Amino acid sequence: MLNVGLIGNTGILEPFVMEIKKNTQINIIGKASVGSSEEMNGFHYSIPEFNRVELIERADVIIMDNSTPMPFNFMRDIVKKSKHIFCAEYPDLTIDECSELNKLINESRSVVQVTNPYFFSPAIQWVNKNIKTPAFIDYSNFENDVTEKKSLYSMLLMLLGVTGISPKKIGAVTFPGYNNSKFTNVRLEFSDASVVNLNFGKLESLKNFKVRIYSDNQFATFNFSKEKFLSDNKAIEFDEDCVVDELDIFIQAIEGKIKKTSTLDDYLIAMHVAQKINKKISQFSIH
Repeated sequence: MLNVGLIGNTGILEPFVMEIKKNTQINIIGKASVGSSEEMNGFHYSIPEFNRVELIERADVIIMDNSTPMPFNFMRDIVKKSKHIFCAEYPDLTIDECSELNKLINESRSVVQVTNPYFFSPAIQWVNKNIKTPAFIDYSNFENDVTEKKSLYSMLLMLLGVTGISPKKIGAVTFPGYNNSKFTNVRLEFSDASVVNLNFGKLESLKNFKVRIYSDNQFATFNFSKEKFLSDNKAIEFDEDCVVDELDIFIQAIEGKIKKTSTLDDYLIAMHVAQKINKKISQFSIH
């Protein structure tokens, strides 16, 4: 039985906890919460409140968001106690801080997993199992305001199982448009000749999220906005092994049943790539 503690805004953590509660080997022992009373709901009040120090001592696993001040110090203290962390949001760390934490994680044998919603979607799990590289992947996401710096992390981490996230060549440019619209293109070229084309931003006239994949004798199109997924123009029926929950994967990694996935080390690589992309954007974009 693993004892789990929650640290952060329960409104953010609730969807993750509702999934993990299905696991009979999990015991949610308490929370150290943030947020105003207006944000609290029945889920919040159903879990005992602790101070953070006591909760970390009692728990084997911490599920946390980004509400904690000085996240590096906080995560470092958890890892030094050989506890495990699931980050429900992308951690607010510098590259140096993330590097230091990864060294401690290797020493303590802790599992630290970073949320990766696209990667764990049935469609991308299907890609990981069925698409052979080299491949050309065309990603286009204007469904929401995909302009924040951290938007890059979800796109890059999505690629872990197909091309990886260590391109040999990066190109990037941003074009501003009418009414605060913005279009960004990032091109990633990999050593196996795979190419990933990322188009994203804020365009009122184009609110959709699509991925097209071309590989040897295969063409797949995913319309996430309309939940329509095709391979060679035929609807894909996802097998059971494509329907996974990222917290289940996290728990299995802690138990040593499977290899760790979407780790803080993966996140560090994504941070380095995002830094290079942003540098390219600042150099070549039209302002």
